[in-house]
Amino acid sequence: FNIEECKNCDIFLLDYVATSFVDDCQNCRIFIGPVESSVFVRNCTSCSLVIACQQYRCRDCKDCKLALFSGTEPIIESSQNMAFACFDFNYFSLRGQMANAGLKPWNNKWWMVYDFNKNEEKPNWSLLPQEEAGSLLKIERCNGLITPEELENESVVPITLGSRSWPSKETRFIVFLPDSEPLIEAFLSKALASKWAICRTRVVRLQEEQLKTLFAWAKEPKLVLRCKGCEVVGMQVCGDHIQKQVQDALALTGLATGAKNIRVVPDKDTDILATHFFQTWKDEV
Repeated sequence: FNIEECKNCDIFLLDYVATSFVDDCQNCRIFIGPVESSVFVRNCTSCSLVIACQQYRCRDCKDCKLALFSGTEPIIESSQNMAFACFDFNYFSLRGQMANAGLKPWNNKWWMVYDFNKNEEKPNWSLLPQEEAGSLLKIERCNGLITPEELENESVVPITLGSRSWPSKETRFIVFLPDSEPLIEAFLSKALASKWAICRTRVVRLQEEQLKTLFAWAKEPKLVLRCKGCEVVGMQVCGDHIQKQVQDALALTGLATGAKNIRVVPDKDTDILATHFFQTWKDEV
């Protein structure tokens, strides 16, 4: 799906597509629903974009604001004054569309921007305040296709802090073993209800040596075999007394029924293993 040479337009692509190009647009507000592969934005100025895709790339853009879901590290090239926040949008069919596009809601790398023309003295991109992400679009221009109730539903994509400042140094790193989707949804609902800050999330297939490192503390030899070749999901949350809150949630709520599929990394190992899991270990291509 291509969007070209638009000025002062409000565009809503409320469906999933294979790929999308946005070229030569000015002062537009654009929503692009789940994209199976890449969104490529080129030669755009002063646009606000809300996008969910596997890969985001832009070139020769300026003064744009984005609320982004990207399954891989976003890439910018020859662009200036780009501002990024976590994807923050919702409507009834979004979850199904993301599934059809093969996008995992818990695998958003919106904050891991790679700049081909990095400028240490004057960075080409910055973090957009998250509170602005929800107002990038003019919903009233959507002709009633999305209701206020849909927007207020629990988010399909969790809003993560990424590289923003975290409100507490106290964190918990939780690993969900393969085929734990209902548990993940339940945990996110608990996090939202308890007002935990979700620092970062990731879905990944790890190599055998990486799995051995991740679970070395657990002393469960079968864990590596169970996870080998399968997707595991990691989440890091933070907040005051978060360690006890997570422990209680996993022991005293419905999450306890899935305890065999959840591992909580010990506090002494959290920093190094979370860094490996969320930053150092790259996706296999």
